[in-house]
Amino acid sequence: MNKTSFWAVISLAIGHLVTDLQAGALPIVLPHLKEMFSLTYAQMAAIVLTQNVTSSVIQPVFGYITDKRSLPTLLPYCAALAGAGFAAIGWVSSYAFLLLTVIVIGVSSASYHPQASKTVNFLSDENSKAQNMGLFSLGGNAGMAAGSMMMTFLVGLEGGIHNTMYFVLPGLLVFGYMTHFMPEYKRVNIEHALKQATAKAKQEAAKLSYFGLGLLLFFIFMRSTIHTGMSTYLPLFFMKFRDCEPVFASLLVTVFLLGGVAGTYIGAVLSDRLGARAIIFGSMVLSIPPIWALDMVYTRAAIVAAVGLAGFFIIGSNATTIVLAQTMLPNNVGMAAGLTIGFSVGLGGLGVTILGVLADNFGLPFVIQLLTWLSIGSALVTLKIPIPESMRKKF
Repeated sequence: MNKTSFWAVISLAIGHLVTDLQAGALPIVLPHLKEMFSLTYAQMAAIVLTQNVTSSVIQPVFGYITDKRSLPTLLPYCAALAGAGFAAIGWVSSYAFLLLTVIVIGVSSASYHPQASKTVNFLSDENSKAQNMGLFSLGGNAGMAAGSMMMTFLVGLEGGIHNTMYFVLPGLLVFGYMTHFMPEYKRVNIEHALKQATAKAKQEAAKLSYFGLGLLLFFIFMRSTIHTGMSTYLPLFFMKFRDCEPVFASLLVTVFLLGGVAGTYIGAVLSDRLGARAIIFGSMVLSIPPIWALDMVYTRAAIVAAVGLAGFFIIGSNATTIVLAQTMLPNNVGMAAGLTIGFSVGLGGLGVTILGVLADNFGLPFVIQLLTWLSIGSALVTLKIPIPESMRKKF
């Protein structure tokens, strides 16, 4: 891969970071929005549901559209519009307008991810696809963490929730930066379209294993349920059953997410060398001991270590599964991204809801223990996922 293509990948990763700032910032402003509009918990849940559906669940729709006609020119606008939408949240005058801004943010995000990830795929050669997808995924993970920290800082300043207006600045900056690489985005999308047309003419398209793709998406759903479940219920577990202070319990979520940031990139780099099977199976197997340890350790150092390692290994296969789906769907790379980045991950929210029902009926310790068994089940599922030749062990 040449230097221009590499920096084009970096620009898309930065665009991913800016687009996902809003996802990390939204939970921070929700309590303030509740007070501002005297919202019920049901209305707050509707905001979260709207954000989840518009930004994640509908991504395959945009993937399908971009597979029919690549739209790389929209990428800078998507990133900028996501920032502008969130900037308006602190200034809306009614609950209806609040939901409208959440829809704008969500649709901007949903339309960015499939086109951007397929462009990253096209910019990469066979030996760097997973590594570059790791950089792209790293941008999203970092964006969620940065958005949370940025909004926490801004809401404490004079102006409070009105300081959401500053979120328009990253969007404008990345707009200019991404526009610089637009010729490269267009080039690789056009080249892929020509290759696709040639392959169809020669009837060289590989036969898709729908069973294999279904298994992959089921694995991502299970992995997302484990990951989101831990980030949701860890603070409550350690406050209630380990007598930890709220500050320390909240810190554990940060440690967990940062572990995931590191795991995303390292897993992607190793995937190009060790093959997809080793990463998706190995990362899930290695996540089992630290998840199991969560209910067994009591010292703070051991708790932090277990949480960090769990975050590192659970999400270590993230980039690999995106590239794997795109390889399974060579003629629908955008839809593959929408299914893996959006739809299956979004369904993880349903899995977390089920975990919440189980916690209400059987207790939170039961759910923490159940996560270990979910990890074991996920590891077993990976053994049956068919791996294309191009993503097998390189040596």
